[in-house]
Amino acid sequence: MLDPITAFATASAAFNFVKRAVEAGREIEDVGSQLGTWFSACADLKQHEEESRDPPLFKKLLNKGSVEEEAFENLSRRKAIEAQEKQLRELIVYRYGVDTYREMMEERKQLRDNRERAVMIQRRRRAKALQNAIAVVLIVGIFAVPVAVSMWLFGKVE
Repeated sequence: MLDPITAFATASAAFNFVKRAVEAGREIEDVGSQLGTWFSACADLKQHEEESRDPPLFKKLLNKGSVEEEAFENLSRRKAIEAQEKQLRELIVYRYGVDTYREMMEERKQLRDNRERAVMIQRRRRAKALQNAIAVVLIVGIFAVPVAVSMWLFGKVE
């Protein structure tokens, strides 16, 4: 994940490239990777904004800027990204038609849902593995502790 300043700069550069390329008549396939870069940078900005709402303890203690400053920076970046997204939508709809834009947004939604589903599955697997490991440790402990105590109390049987 990029820091918010880098993510915003990346998003702005990708936006400017896409805008110039579409206005010059390039096809949607030619700007696809830059659109992907723009969407990725926007996702990083959104994630940073969500994390800034409930930062970890070390960030709360070490953060030098004021809360108001951070809130204003988040708001200004969010508004700029919204304006860029509106312009991109208008460019794509004007150049390629509303159906292309809808297809792109539907594909984006499906990909995001698939990724979120994959993350949830991975979290469930980790939680299940942790539960299984704890169960194994407890079971081994239940049987091993009495055996160890009896061996200690009564000595080894030879």
